[in-house]
Amino acid sequence: MMTNFVNGGYWLSNEAAQFPADKMDATLYTHLFCGYAEIDIQSYEVIVPFGQYNIVNAFSSQVKLSNPDVKTMLSIRGEKEIFSQMAGNRLTREVFIKSSIKAAVAGNFNGLDLCWLYPSTQDDMENFDYLITEWRQVAEDDARDNNRKASWLLVASVPNAPYVEPNIHVVYPATAISQNLDWVNLISYDFYTPTSCPGYTAPSSAFNNHKANLLSAHFGIDSWSKILGDLPFDKIVFGIPFHGWAWKLTNPLQHNVFSKADGPTESTGEYEIALDGKIVYYEVQNFIHETQAEVVPNDRKFVIAYAFNATTTWIAFESKDTISQKVNLARSMMALGYFASNVAADDELYTLATAAKSSWSS
Repeated sequence: MMTNFVNGGYWLSNEAAQFPADKMDATLYTHLFCGYAEIDIQSYEVIVPFGQYNIVNAFSSQVKLSNPDVKTMLSIRGEKEIFSQMAGNRLTREVFIKSSIKAAVAGNFNGLDLCWLYPSTQDDMENFDYLITEWRQVAEDDARDNNRKASWLLVASVPNAPYVEPNIHVVYPATAISQNLDWVNLISYDFYTPTSCPGYTAPSSAFNNHKANLLSAHFGIDSWSKILGDLPFDKIVFGIPFHGWAWKLTNPLQHNVFSKADGPTESTGEYEIALDGKIVYYEVQNFIHETQAEVVPNDRKFVIAYAFNATTTWIAFESKDTISQKVNLARSMMALGYFASNVAADDELYTLATAAKSSWSS
């Protein structure tokens, strides 16, 4: 299936009560990912958890009420050890592949998303190659044998760098990806968090990063194509988080990127911050309004926004300005598109999704 561009977004079934799929404005997206199906740890079949079955299987029909043309994808997650065990044997790969297509048919999805986070050894990478090659073959056979209108979309979620840190020699198979997957979703965010980087504030979803180029979406897009050589830019979709991260400043008078900090801050008002400092976009807006925080809508050195108040809270996040610039930069690099993680974190006006769509369509 030929894909011209991707305005993607992840929707999680465990958030259906707060953000029902049928209330979503799906016109803002070309592709929507429904999370999650899982791998049964004994049979290696792809299953939808019992309590989520009806919600997941209704997703496609519900989002297509507002956008009949949107393509829907069932995301499959699991522990990396389970993926490794499954992929290491031809028979269990076959079980996984056939059951994944069965699950996609049950929910009227247009495709599947492999969230193996991440293959970690050379054997894993070789088995990843076998898995996606066999997956494509079975998917093509199924589409032909059942006279489907289009082939299945097959996608994999991958790290920002095309290798497994710290071993840069364990590299993803570029040729197999190019031949068998429609694209890869680069998890090009959460480079820094208040728990992984407690000592200073940081550009958690930097597009550019003069301090550490490895920790930037630009590096991800560029390296996936250039380091692997065989992977064209139009197989690359990069991630934009619809959440931010909140640090506790050591000195409230020092509030730039890379200012001294003391781990995650605490939620103290009408806005919610998780214990690890994670905060969704609409809560960032509540924080700004409630505390009359100062906002830097786009620090162009990193292409991130941040806000800070008169006490010690400092939040890195995405704004409509940063998203517009990121999308335009990715377009200039010939990337296929972007995906949002996740759509429920946007505000009621769909500020972030609208900015992304407008920038990609302009």
